[in-house]
Amino acid sequence: MQSVGINIGSSSLKMACVSDGKLLWAESIPHEGNFHEAAEKILSAHPIESGAKALATGTEGRFLFSVNKTVEPLCIEEALRRLNLKADAIVSLGGEDLVVYTLSDEGRIINNFSGSKCASGTGEFFKQQLARMDMKLEDVNSVPDTAKILELSTRCSVFMKSDCTHRLNKGEATKEDIVLSLSNVMAVKVIDFLKKARISKGKVILVGGITRNRHIIRFIKEKA
Repeated sequence: MQSVGINIGSSSLKMACVSDGKLLWAESIPHEGNFHEAAEKILSAHPIESGAKALATGTEGRFLFSVNKTVEPLCIEEALRRLNLKADAIVSLGGEDLVVYTLSDEGRIINNFSGSKCASGTGEFFKQQLARMDMKLEDVNSVPDTAKILELSTRCSVFMKSDCTHRLNKGEATKEDIVLSLSNVMAVKVIDFLKKARISKGKVILVGGITRNRHIIRFIKEKA
């Protein structure tokens, strides 16, 4: 029998289908607040069998579907168990949230540390700045590592947005410089939260859409 997992984040809706323990397909698309439309788009490309089981999780809209629901931490624990992964912490990098989960030796979540309500340094803020520069998420990984990393005002999203705009308008930075600088800001946030969680050594697993940005991963590794 097929089983479908649905994760509804602040920016994207993800679905995965398994049968007899094997992954049949998985897809992630932006929902822009239209959860049902996004789900229908995925299911039109990947029909599921009648009677398939479904489970929904995520920070946004998971109660809009008439299926069983659960919270993301339980899904993370189960994923670690199924994949036989060991870690000291999980960092969840979503569009609006930064959460560090610390784990016991048995793979159970024992504590969590959440990001501030300020949008600066979040995935959604990053995406907005890309749009203002006529760039897409697909363009990020092609930005060269040699672009400059600038010191940006990180007190709040308004100041950071103004800082980016000012530097671009004055010719003090290129679009590539801004991409790398914003990626660096997010990496610094991750390291700061790992320090709050008292994770200075050990294995850390990153999950969430932001992990597709190779620059963030590189910066985290360099700063860890």
